[in-house]
Amino acid sequence: MRIDAHVHMNGEEKDSGKLMKNLERAGFDGAVLFSPSPNALFGKKMSNQERLEHLLQYTRGRDLLYPFYFVDPTEEDAEEQVKAAKEAGVKGYKIICNHFYPGDERAIMIYQWIADHKMPLMFHSGILYDGINVSGKYNRPCEFERLLSIKGLKFSLAHISWPWTGECIAVFGKFNCFKEQNPDGKAASMFLDLTPGTPPTFREDALRHVFGNGFHVDTCTFWGSDNVAEDYNWEYAKQIRERDEEIFGKLGLSQTYQDDIFQGNFRRFLEE
Repeated sequence: MRIDAHVHMNGEEKDSGKLMKNLERAGFDGAVLFSPSPNALFGKKMSNQERLEHLLQYTRGRDLLYPFYFVDPTEEDAEEQVKAAKEAGVKGYKIICNHFYPGDERAIMIYQWIADHKMPLMFHSGILYDGINVSGKYNRPCEFERLLSIKGLKFSLAHISWPWTGECIAVFGKFNCFKEQNPDGKAASMFLDLTPGTPPTFREDALRHVFGNGFHVDTCTFWGSDNVAEDYNWEYAKQIRERDEEIFGKLGLSQTYQDDIFQGNFRRFLEE
């Protein structure tokens, strides 16, 4: 079984059956679905309630489609949004820091609420292709160091933070080191979302650094395509999956290890 753990919704989706067929063509059994973005960052402008309802309607009855609510934690009613999303049945949350730093105190309050309720949180990291907005400064991996002190938080950084992949690995190493030195500590846990952002010419070297750095990434890495739900590009997803599987083979990753990347580790990410 394989899960594509990084698929966006834009508000135009109609039939999840079509998505399931395209996932199957690409070699996947299910996917993580991010609700349409707040403030029409990507896609159609919708109210927060409409975004939540659209996500849940689209994923209803599909056990292998995992609904994640996309929230802007700096909005005045962000806590009400995450509460409503949890009560409605979402599996986790998605955040893109496009106009605020990860350590913004308004956001920290939302992260702590998410941690207290044992929900996973997925972040964008690395360069963000959002037009003329100057957003890269908000998405450098070191900006996420602040999250280490949030007790019980389980979060991921997408795209292994390309082009700051080395910095991402270093930050993961810091979290990893703290956990080893404080086995009974209640600090945050960091996962690495391998979803490409890395262009093909950088990909093999980036993955070699991820899996060859000596940190315990074996249970903390999972994979996604950064695709869209409507008209999911299965040919692209299949191509980049097969390319990465070839690289995993070159790196000597066992089939069991690869199975964890494509499914097992994401399930650990979901666990309370």
